[in-house]
Amino acid sequence: MVPFIIYWGVILVCVAWAALSIFFSIFYLARKENGNLWAFAFFNVLAAILQAIVLAIYRTWGWGITQYSSLIYIIIGVLLVLTVVQAILGREPKESIA
Repeated sequence: MVPFIIYWGVILVCVAWAALSIFFSIFYLARKENGNLWAFAFFNVLAAILQAIVLAIYRTWGWGITQYSSLIYIIIGVLLVLTVVQAILGREPKESIA
């Protein structure tokens, strides 16, 4: 029961983080504060690494929880795509020196 709770807890926390990351990305893009997106991209990478570690542990020890759920793969993919988008949009335009 505990492995089941940990597995789904990690998934739900990462889904909540992805939703929060998308919300704040839109918020900072609307305020033209693109530089803040780099921090969210970094934390998205950390969340994806955490999920990959959990997936590797659950696949290695064979608790069978990952056999019926591909949601963890989808969330890892969403976080990585979101990271790339935030890294691209997070670039600040260079100020021209006249």
